[in-house]
Amino acid sequence: MPTRDILTNLNLVSDDKIKNAGVLLFSKDVTKFLLQSTITCVLFYGKTKYRILDRKEFDADLFSNYENAMNYLRSRLNTEFIIKGGPREEKLELPEDALREAVLNAIAHRNYFVTGANIQIYIFSDRVEITNPGGLVNGITIKELGKRSLSRNNLLFGLMQRMDLVEKIGSGILRMKKAMKEYGLSNPKIETNENWFSIIFMRPALQRGDIQKLPGNSIGVQKTTQKTTQKTTQKILELLIKNPQISRKEISENLENITEDGIKYNLSKLKEKGLIERVGPDKGGYWKVL
Repeated sequence: MPTRDILTNLNLVSDDKIKNAGVLLFSKDVTKFLLQSTITCVLFYGKTKYRILDRKEFDADLFSNYENAMNYLRSRLNTEFIIKGGPREEKLELPEDALREAVLNAIAHRNYFVTGANIQIYIFSDRVEITNPGGLVNGITIKELGKRSLSRNNLLFGLMQRMDLVEKIGSGILRMKKAMKEYGLSNPKIETNENWFSIIFMRPALQRGDIQKLPGNSIGVQKTTQKTTQKTTQKILELLIKNPQISRKEISENLENITEDGIKYNLSKLKEKGLIERVGPDKGGYWKVL
């Protein structure tokens, strides 16, 4: 079908002009049309905003912003080993499912017409805060979150559902709580007023080397040591030098107890540090060690 007909059928065109939801989905630089429709990620030193260690602002299309925000969280939070009586499994210190729900919630339900405000993802030493402009949607109270579902942006929310990013049954808050419980962590804290909506995840106290009891077969959580990280980095670099066209799956098979997602995370960190670069597309390209 012609692109115009597809956009019309998706209700993204009105009076021969694309709607804001279409801009959010397809614009390469959303700030040309909606200046405040960005996601700002900031890593702070300590528990306050006094000292900034790192800051990124993402201003591409909605899906790219979502993926970039999740990659930022993966690269800035600690990686842990979850021990289940067998080979240890590499996981993020906070459940990715819960973080993903919070980021998507902010994208789907924010007020896109509040000028000078955008989605903010703040990482402190003790917590992660994900905040979006716009308080609760009219007709719902904080006690009803997880029980009832109302959307501020119905068209956008429906399109995100088509993309299998969200569900309409209002179960996102419940899924966050379940994911945190399975990690043995406290429920996320929700703060809201007429202007803002925030979800706060308290980070486990891994800095003190705490061992946390987890439900099920899990018997502990352990912070990844600097020595282990350096060893993994060195091994990945050696594999890239030996075979620049090696795939993430092949790298994972050469490294013990690291999944393809873990390899993707490590490659992303190496690119950020300027140690490697990708030449060409994902398929047919190759890695260059700098």
